Amino acid sequence: MTEAFDLIGVDGASSGWVASIGNSKKKCLSNIRFSKNLNELLADYPDSVVVIDMPTKLNKKNFLRECDILAKRYLGKSFQSSIFIPPLETVLKCTTYQEANNLSKKIAGKGLSKQSWNLKNKICEVQDLCKLSNKIYEGHPECSFKMLKNQSLKAKKKSVQGIFERLDLLRKVGLDPLSTSSNLENNSAVKIDDVLDSMVLFITGLRIVDGNHLCLEKTDITNSDDNGKIFI
Repeated sequence: MTEAFDLIGVDGASSGWVASIGNSKKKCLSNIRFSKNLNELLADYPDSVVVIDMPTKLNKKNFLRECDILAKRYLGKSFQSSIFIPPLETVLKCTTYQEANNLSKKIAGKGLSKQSWNLKNKICEVQDLCKLSNKIYEGHPECSFKMLKNQSLKAKKKSVQGIFERLDLLRKVGLDPLSTSSNLENNSAVKIDDVLDSMVLFITGLRIVDGNHLCLEKTDITNSDDNGKIFI
């Protein structure tokens, strides 16, 4: 790896990961890549700052992370459904949804959503990488797009209006997927919103490097079972 590529925004696709890769000093995006394996995707960029749309820290007992509550509040009612509640750390060891759901109820008093369970493998990938690097930050694309616009967006990301709205916001800050090199080819696993989400997380990475980001995190210092942080 060279210093030319030191910042990556990563979003989960249906069967892998989409990464927007670029340079923090030049504030430019150089490449968009897809990989089925997160470790393989990031292996060529071991010292990069990575912002990823997946939990990096999980609770052990408390069902809700304060960062998720704050993210929902930040987005408002129309968009807060995009924030999912991640599983407890211990629940990741379960092999079936029923087992995981029962364990979540036993420990936290609430069951596990199917959405969280379906993301188990991706969450585990991120958890493993976080043990090896302190440069992996949890982000959330919808929060980052709202920060970029400085107000709530008009439409959901999978709608035509929502796609155009997000494209316009990215182009205004100099990022255009049509003018960026990519190896996505005709990969049906990658959707346009995956690409746009990875690009806006790249912008969040720029804010982290520059020190002008917003961090959603717990405010109660007595709660030791809540280290989740969402960077915007």
